[in-house]
Amino acid sequence: MAGILIGRNLEHLKSGIATAKESWKALEARGFTLGAEEVSGLAGASGKERPLLTGDAGGCALEVRVLSDFVHYARTEVAAKPVKGVDAFVGVHPSPGGVMGYLHSWLGQDIQIGDEAFDAGYLITGKPESAAVALLVPSVRDLVVALGPKLAGLTYDKERVAVVLHGVETDAALLGAAIELASAAATWGG
Repeated sequence: MAGILIGRNLEHLKSGIATAKESWKALEARGFTLGAEEVSGLAGASGKERPLLTGDAGGCALEVRVLSDFVHYARTEVAAKPVKGVDAFVGVHPSPGGVMGYLHSWLGQDIQIGDEAFDAGYLITGKPESAAVALLVPSVRDLVVALGPKLAGLTYDKERVAVVLHGVETDAALLGAAIELASAAATWGG
């Protein structure tokens, strides 16, 4: 069973990378440069090169890359260095439903920011807690929600912002929305 899952993931990864190389070109019109990076080891078993998109959005440098783990589960990551480097941590992840969601929110930190729908849909962590409220203003929440079920998570710390999407993102518009979210978080001033 595990072999079937790994094989299926590998095929999705290969086809996603091939499609991403083409669809990500659309973002060159926004000033991004499409290149490639070599990947080695087990996580690179699907090929030695993966697309790498680099550029500037909203005053911060960004990189978009495809990552995978040892079972070839793929994810697309948009990463940026925070402009002001506020000494804080904020994490936003879709809230698991049902019993798991209840247990997760009960055992872990789940900051309520005062937006009922957003609070119910996302597990929010932060240190200090006020940082989560300050970062997740309505415009940033709208960007998070716009990514829908593709969003695996948003994290902010003083060294790095990351927006992670499930799978190899081949929709240039959705990837553009993830770039906007990373840029908004990276330019946050505390």
